[in-house]
Parts: sequence; structure tokens; C-alpha cells
Amino acid sequence: MGTMDIPPSHIPSHTIPISTVFLQIGGMLWTLSYILYVRESFRSKSYGMPLFAIALDFGWEVVYSLVADAPLERMVFRIWLVVNCGMIFGMLRYARFEWRHAPVVRQNITAIFAVLAVGAVLGQWAFASWWIRNEIGKQEGKFYKGVIGPDMTELMYWSTVVCQLNLSATSLCQLVIRQHSGGVSWGIW
Repeated sequence: MGTMDIPPSHIPSHTIPISTVFLQIGGMLWTLSYILYVRESFRSKSYGMPLFAIALDFGWEVVYSLVADAPLERMVFRIWLVVNCGMIFGMLRYARFEWRHAPVVRQNITAIFAVLAVGAVLGQWAFASWWIRNEIGKQEGKFYKGVIGPDMTELMYWSTVVCQLNLSATSLCQLVIRQHSGGVSWGIW
């Protein structure tokens, strides 16, 4: 997040604007990758982002679209949430083709995803609530809800690391298990 932060006096004044530009570029590229996931899902009749990774991503976007302080950040999280719903739709629509080897999963994919998504939302919410309530990283220049508060940039970093590590590891596992790259493309990678 960080767009509301005020850097200490020894930090050049251009630091936050430059950081914000890089954050916006990263956000646009992440949005593009989501759109490519959705497009590739319908093109290949598969899904790219692994089941638990989609659930974690969904939980992250739900929670941070609620706790983000800056309007731009809330808007971006909500855009990601909408596009992520396209990935979820593609996963639910095409999962039956990918889970032929596991009939119980194949027949219950919607319920399984719902449990994973609810668990992800609750887990992300618990972590963010704990962080905010205990004002982790509270220091001069870090604002939340208009007052000096928890370091939301650090919160985002740690919660995102969990999602990204899961996505990276499970994507490789999914590729090995499936023996095909349906649902993904070089543009996404």
C-alpha cells in the first residue's frame, strides 16, 4: 500500500511517487495476467491457477478490498476480485476435465472450492485483523484511517508472500501432475 505514507526527512521526496508508479505498473501487469488466465481458460477449456491458489487469491482480494485505506488501492483490489471471479468461473466450468482421475473431487469441486475460499477469507481476515488491532509496525509516517497506525505496506508484503509462494509451488506441481499446460500461456508466466 504505502501511497498514504510520509517518508522520514532523510528519504528523498521522490521516493513515494516513484514507489507508487512501480506499484501501479506491477498492478497493471498483475491485472493483465488475470485477464490472460481467464482468456486461456476458455481457449484451452482448462484452468491455469491451481485450486488452492485461486482460493487464497480470492480471500486476499476480498479482505484487502475492505481494509485498504486509499481509494485507489480499494478500487484495484475490487477490479482484481471481479477478474478473479472470471478465473473461478473457468475453474468451476472446466475442472471436471482435469479431475477425471479423482471422481470424488470432480463431483464436489464447487463445494471443495467454497470451503477453500471461505477458509482463505477467514485466514486472511484473521491475519489482517491481528496486524491492524496490534498496530504492528506503527511508526511515524505510517498512516491508517487518517492517524499514525500499523504498517500496511508490511502487512501487504507478508500476506502476499504466502499467496505468491503457494501460487508458484502449486503451479509447478499442477504442471507436473497434469502433464499439460492447459489454462496457462507464456504470456502469463
